Amino acid sequence: MSRSLRLSAVVAAVVLVLSGTSVAQAAEPTASFFTPTTQAGVAVGVPVIVTGTTLLGNTAPVTGTELTFDGGATWVEPTPVELFPDFRIDWSYLWTPTEAGTTEIAARPVTTAGPGAVSAPIVVHVGGETVVQPVNCSVRCEMSMPFVTEAGEHEDIDDQPVEVGVRVRVDRPGVMLGASTLRGNYRGTLVVRMWADGVLLAEQPYDHPGRMVQADFATPVPVEPGREYVVSFYSPQGGYMATEDYFTGTLVAAPFIAPHDGVHGAGVYHYGVGGGFPTDTYHDSSYSVLPEFRG
Repeated sequence: MSRSLRLSAVVAAVVLVLSGTSVAQAAEPTASFFTPTTQAGVAVGVPVIVTGTTLLGNTAPVTGTELTFDGGATWVEPTPVELFPDFRIDWSYLWTPTEAGTTEIAARPVTTAGPGAVSAPIVVHVGGETVVQPVNCSVRCEMSMPFVTEAGEHEDIDDQPVEVGVRVRVDRPGVMLGASTLRGNYRGTLVVRMWADGVLLAEQPYDHPGRMVQADFATPVPVEPGREYVVSFYSPQGGYMATEDYFTGTLVAAPFIAPHDGVHGAGVYHYGVGGGFPTDTYHDSSYSVLPEFRG
């Protein structure tokens, strides 16, 4: 889960306590979505990562979550990927749409007493265009990456010079400010870069020794909807974070789209001294590179 999603969960819990809202006032379990953003446009035949969370409430114990893609005619179970035993269950499902048209996806918790309330649906335009949603990126938006696999991220002990990154599009005009990442034991200088069609658009060294990296380009880079970019970090001694089998489908978290091309996910890398435009892929891995956008 991205730092932004973790922070949102903590803030929500604190607000309930400070406002005096009792658990009894929100007793029933509820299910809701992280991704895809409603009104997203996705491709026919290309998998889409559906993620969300089920709040446990304090009535009948929650035994699972169910999703429907056909108005409730059939239901499927997503995979639980992170458990907060006293609060919520986060989950993920890989959905491959097979025909063009508008699909509504809804979720419901399941308890020992039976199915719970059905969530408000998210709308997905299969084979259609994205309808831009009102996301406030007037200062900065970091790409949200909820957990989609139980394996989680780990430090890769590889110490070879490597460039790791993510293919990304945006759904509105603006500028790319830079990127953040979480790194492993290597604490020397990194270089954050941005590419389009193999051409280097910007780069910025980052020499702070901390584990959390947040590097801005000296000049923000203009970006346009629909064009694919790569945002990456070069490390001369490896030491990056990786999560295998993460980008198994397209991840839509407005204003960002991390596209799956039907064969490979959005995570990319390139080995070599000095780095270079990353195009190689390995097990649909994510390298925890989070582009940051303003628009």
